[in-house]
Amino acid sequence: MISISPFPPINKYHSYAYKSRNIKPVSFSANDVSSLIEQGDKALNENRFEDALRFYQQANQSNPEENTIYRKMAKAYHHLKDYTSAEKNFKIYLEKAPGDTDCWIELGEAQRQNGYYQNALKSFEKAYSLDSSNDLARRSIMETKNNILSIHYPQQAAAEKQQYAAQNLKTALDMTVQYMTPEYMKDLSDVTIGFGETADMGGTSNIAQYENYKKSITVSDSYIYAAPQVIAAYLAHESVHAKDKDAYTSIKEEQDAYQVAAKFWIQNSNGVKDPEMDYAAGLYQQSPSALDNRVEEIYTLRDPSIAQTSPNHPPEKLFHFNPLKKKAASQSLKQYDVIA
Repeated sequence: MISISPFPPINKYHSYAYKSRNIKPVSFSANDVSSLIEQGDKALNENRFEDALRFYQQANQSNPEENTIYRKMAKAYHHLKDYTSAEKNFKIYLEKAPGDTDCWIELGEAQRQNGYYQNALKSFEKAYSLDSSNDLARRSIMETKNNILSIHYPQQAAAEKQQYAAQNLKTALDMTVQYMTPEYMKDLSDVTIGFGETADMGGTSNIAQYENYKKSITVSDSYIYAAPQVIAAYLAHESVHAKDKDAYTSIKEEQDAYQVAAKFWIQNSNGVKDPEMDYAAGLYQQSPSALDNRVEEIYTLRDPSIAQTSPNHPPEKLFHFNPLKKKAASQSLKQYDVIA
């Protein structure tokens, strides 16, 4: 499962140094500034981070009093792994918007990526003090405390994290099993489930993924401290892929997987807030087609050649036909090593 929110999660496994991206000042009208922000938002939404930053910088140079632009620039810098510039711009934004819980989390993550764990912990704790139902703030605090422990006691930190991961995954899996039907889960009896490093897709790491050749579902190890219902929602999503028992995915399959996860979240979140699942569930509650449209947009952007349907996931009207024959006659299929 890749992110479908406007601002997908950062890939935590790689860090790069970037040169300053300052541009020459240009004067724009108010309408031009608004247009630049819109273009920046569109570029960011499409993972064109360099383009997004350029649009935001132009808007900022013309209207430096518009506070939201600083946060937008910070997001672009963050996606580009320039965490120092991201931190600087998040702080400027927070000077005028100190009650923004999500931005405190984003600031903390930029600090954590730079190895400033104590500063990051303070930022996460500030976010949690503003909203104790925010699971990203809670789990970021736990992860950062483990980072700090690992500096002086690496073996103890590793053991504690492993123990927490095992218990948390068991709780999450129990929730998934209770939600899905017994017949459904029976088809997944040969699938192994665990935490681990996930594949990088489009500049971000998958939150969860299914690998047919391994018969495995992997949840990103950055989610070890997530609330069990958060993990369970992603397991529900990936179980849709795993049940098909093939190396193919499609727009239809991804749409069905997201709907299963969104419905699980609506019924089982119990007041816990998670940005990704809240976003998907919000779209679903708006209308199932709103979620379907966003999923199609994201997966088409990720892979323009992705099929609309796959052998074990044809549209409803084709259920009485042989999907393999129907597919072979209309469109070639692409195998995926990793299905997210």
